[in-house]
Order: sequence, then C-alpha cells, then structure tokens
Amino acid sequence: MSNHEENLTAAVVFESMFGNCEKVARQIAAGMATGVPVKVVDVADAVADPSILDDVALVVAGGPTHSMSMSRPGTRAEAVQRSGGTVPARNVGLREWCVALQDRTDEHGPRWVTTFDTRTALGRAIPSSASRAAARIVTRKGYEMLVPLRSFLVEDAAGPLVDGHLEEAYVWGEKIAAALRAQVPVAV
Repeated sequence: MSNHEENLTAAVVFESMFGNCEKVARQIAAGMATGVPVKVVDVADAVADPSILDDVALVVAGGPTHSMSMSRPGTRAEAVQRSGGTVPARNVGLREWCVALQDRTDEHGPRWVTTFDTRTALGRAIPSSASRAAARIVTRKGYEMLVPLRSFLVEDAAGPLVDGHLEEAYVWGEKIAAALRAQVPVAV
C-alpha cells in the first residue's frame, strides 16, 4: 500500500432511532474495512465534535427516512412516542449534521461523501428519502458523491430490515472501499 492509499480513511456517520440504521451502518463499515480503515460514528458525536472527521477522506452518512426526508425534532419525538418510550429521545439527527457540516475546504476533512437511508418497504416507490435530502445539502457544500446513494428497506418503521438488506449493506461497503481506493467516482 502506498503512502497515498494509507491516507484514504473513512467514517460511517449514522442516526438511528429503532436500531435499523445502526445495523446497516455497521455492516457498511464492515464491508468497507476489507479495503480501507473505517470508523463508525453516531451523528450526535459528529455534531458535538466535528473534528472527529478531520482525518477522513470519505464520510458515508445515513439515517432513517421520516416523512419522505431526514428526521426532524417532531418526527423523532413521534418515533419515541410510537415506541412507548422504548426508543431514547434524540436531539440531533442527520439533518442537523448536514446543516452543521462546514463547507468543504482543501485543508482538512473529507472530500467525498455518500449517503444512505432506511425506509419502509411500502415507501420504496416514493422518490424522496433521507439519503436524497442529505446528498442535496452536502453536495451544495462542495463535497463530491463518491458512489450513488442507497436505500435499505425495513418491514415497518420499527423494523426489522427486509431479508437480505444487511448483506447488501456489506457488499455496498466493499464497493465504496474499492471506489475510494481508486479515488474515482463510480456507478454502483
């Protein structure tokens, strides 16, 4: 591995209410780890300490689709209420991370991004999603999409993931790592 390749590190930043996005994030990271160093970061930690991403070339960011977009304080509160209190309240989500993300500079931090989400199997035909909304914001800030965004399906808002989607997340992670090592955006 050359010095240049040694600097190709990544982070998977996730928001998760019912645990499905976290499972997907960890599988993506496991697939990526076959080709590049990667760390998994809860979105609340990434907002609290943005420097946690200073040493990465790529951020893969994802969260649940709420009302055809990224979660908002109201939709997160609704998820907590729907769960009967079994889901912990979250003050910060993917939306807040995207908004807080600094415009891209060449000095430090990630150059590339890609986004993912979970959405219900019933909503698969709806074109709007958390990953699309996040991609719009981060690309406007100067980040380049390394690979196209991806949705992973859940049976219901609380889960579980549709059969095969965790395996697909792992394979997608491998493809992301290969694209990062090649440093050329590719179609996946």
